Amino acid sequence: MNAYVLLLAELSGSVVISLGALYVLSRPLVNMLSRICPDEQAAVFWWNYTKVLLIIAPLLLVLTVQMCSSFDNPIDKLRLILMAELAGLLLSLCLIGRRLGHFVVLPK
Repeated sequence: MNAYVLLLAELSGSVVISLGALYVLSRPLVNMLSRICPDEQAAVFWWNYTKVLLIIAPLLLVLTVQMCSSFDNPIDKLRLILMAELAGLLLSLCLIGRRLGHFVVLPK
């Protein structure tokens, strides 16, 4: 497989998975941010911050893993990249969840 095609597949796969996670989280996260932020501008900022984080962090991990991988088989490379994308997404979601978890009040 051509290296450029593989890179394009990895990057597009990373962006598609991140956009899928953003689609799933968008409505609940916007609702939560509008409740916990002091004003609309703060909620918009944190929503945009979350979108950038959920796209850039997994993409950075994908590019790093792709650069360091030594697989010759394209399927193995794609599998490793998918694992890196999901790990980056999980790490990003953990960071966001930890930050927002301070504002959630549990019922007694």
